[in-house]
Amino acid sequence: MKRKKRFILLGVIGMSLLAACGEKTEQALTGQTQAEEVDFNWVSEQTEYEGFTQEEIAEKAVGWEALFSGYDNALQDTYENFRLPVAVTISPTAIYKQVEIAQESDFAENAEEILQMFWGDELSETLEFSDYSETMRQTTWVIDSEEEKVYCAVKDCGLVSVIKPSGYEIGFNGNFEVVDIVHVDRGDPLSQSYALTDGEESIEEAVAYIEGWMNQNWVVWEPDFTYSVKTVEIRRYGDSYIYDFYVEKLLGGVPLDDAFGETGMAVEHGNLQVKYIGSTIFIRMCTRNSIDVFSNQTGILRVQSAEAEEKGWLSLSDCTHMLEQLFSEYVVYEISDIEMQYVLCPDYGSVNKELQYCGYVAPGLKILAKPVWCFVMDVPEEKLLNEDGSFTAGYEKHYIDVDMRTGEVWLELE
Repeated sequence: MKRKKRFILLGVIGMSLLAACGEKTEQALTGQTQAEEVDFNWVSEQTEYEGFTQEEIAEKAVGWEALFSGYDNALQDTYENFRLPVAVTISPTAIYKQVEIAQESDFAENAEEILQMFWGDELSETLEFSDYSETMRQTTWVIDSEEEKVYCAVKDCGLVSVIKPSGYEIGFNGNFEVVDIVHVDRGDPLSQSYALTDGEESIEEAVAYIEGWMNQNWVVWEPDFTYSVKTVEIRRYGDSYIYDFYVEKLLGGVPLDDAFGETGMAVEHGNLQVKYIGSTIFIRMCTRNSIDVFSNQTGILRVQSAEAEEKGWLSLSDCTHMLEQLFSEYVVYEISDIEMQYVLCPDYGSVNKELQYCGYVAPGLKILAKPVWCFVMDVPEEKLLNEDGSFTAGYEKHYIDVDMRTGEVWLELE
């Protein structure tokens, strides 16, 4: 079978692409280190498998109403080599057979407003942006002040990375022990509290603050979406703790993909032309009710068009039975969660040759969003332990995606 690996830009892995205290700003913005670690191989977009032709898939297709009325029943079906969760949370208000999206192209002109958004009146008048545009192949403004303990980077594509004084010593560092992982989108309990650097706050209170801030403030820059905390990592920091939030963008209640397709090719400055990109926003809370570290990881997205279609959808039950014929009957796959989401497929030919060197953060990059059923498998914690027994990695997942329109399958299981 043809496979496409996918990864999530989390903790030290993903954040080092964007900004990191103690690292050269140029390297932090270009991701040279990450480019050297990735095995790049293009694969076909279509996965061939026996037993289902496109005509047969078309025969199985159902309408919008049946798509949602039947997924609970699909969880109760019997499958030979798949164990599905008892319940999943899927609550869209609309779904589109494809969505055309464009990445922002002139966002760096808003750098001062971004700085003001996060610092407000505390902003020092002595802070000045440095110009990294020539190095980045796009307009890029950066502040990195050890004296003021401030970091702010803004690119034309809308990539924003911020570190406030309260988080400057911690930065994007991922080498802090993870003591708990809370899947908010799966209905995990949120009542537990931890002592942050300035006092105790429950996860429920912290999630409410982040979601409220995003849907009141960040939505000004990306008004096509709503924002919801997907996962919270609780990390130990000395005698206290920090909260790491992964916030997803939702279009009509359906989240955009949070993982990157590793398949791709390295380009100048280490930027990556990957086939599928994520959209998760990373936020670190070190002090109560505060955003101390922030990065949107890619850029700001603008919906150009959304094409609706009542008929022609593949149900969860049909997709699961389809997968049974693809996978070995001798292995049982434990599915932790099932999501309905949009996979984001960038079109690098939509920008000029010079901007193609910017990879998936190219200003004006066109992106096609395709709806999929996403079967999620959590990686057991024991497989994430360091040699000394400490658990410092962020949450990791394996995926199987099935296009809800075409039946195309791609996955990462290794």
